[in-house]
Amino acid sequence: MVSPYPEIAMPKRRVAVLPNRGRDVNDAPRKPGWQVPSSVADAVRRAVDEGAAASQNAFVERALVRELRELRRRRMYDAYAGASKDRAFAAEMEEVTHDFETTASDGLADRG
Repeated sequence: MVSPYPEIAMPKRRVAVLPNRGRDVNDAPRKPGWQVPSSVADAVRRAVDEGAAASQNAFVERALVRELRELRRRRMYDAYAGASKDRAFAAEMEEVTHDFETTASDGLADRG
């Protein structure tokens, strides 16, 4: 079978993955009762068979972590957008920026 990702070597056989490798010791694996359509499960299996991940669990975990990271990013940008409309916050940020500019440039003129 030819990999759709030429930079990733195709495994000749499935490799056993050690549990919790690279994870926090206090973050034990759990088997949730989620369901996905058969077509999604089949696509995950095919992707793993083609070398996209060491296991279906690793593939799904990576996808979920990516989605959760994107959700956090969107929440942060929404919070930034909300804060930018707050006049008191904007005035405080202007003051902090001015103070940092003054501090950062303090003493630079003495260097020669």
